[in-house]
Amino acid sequence: MEEDINTLLDNKPEAMRYRRSLSTLIILGTGVIVFGFWGIIKLAAQLFFGIELFKPEDLEGFDETAKMIVTVLVFVFMAIDVILRLIVGLKAIREGREKKTGKGYLVICLFLIIVSAYSVYLLAADLINMEESFIDSFVAVFMELSSLVIALEVFIAGISVKRYKSKHIVRVN
Repeated sequence: MEEDINTLLDNKPEAMRYRRSLSTLIILGTGVIVFGFWGIIKLAAQLFFGIELFKPEDLEGFDETAKMIVTVLVFVFMAIDVILRLIVGLKAIREGREKKTGKGYLVICLFLIIVSAYSVYLLAADLINMEESFIDSFVAVFMELSSLVIALEVFIAGISVKRYKSKHIVRVN
């Protein structure tokens, strides 16, 4: 208990950065979860409003069975994305509340950062080439870029907290 009070009362820059990183993990962990569910909402809206998931030229030469398999794969990858974001978000929140967590969520977060960065690159290329409507492409780039920044911030804060804990041997419940 005394160690916890000392951590709270410690106003050294390193301790203040640690507490700020804890808050960041709680807030942005929630953001990671929200962006996971945003993907589902976007996909559901496309289906509800009858918006095509793929451009017709992307599926040229595919029969109906192959198109169905591709659509199912999109849903599977979307489910995996949501599950990974849920894991990262919940573990980040748990870490921010100073509960014991492993480093696995940071590895998953790094994977999400890489995938998100690649997605931003592809969406930006679509925006530059004006392959889609400008507004649709701009919103897609903005949303994916926001998701990337949040995941990056969670990763940085998570690393910062792990380093502080290993250096100062912070007791975790």
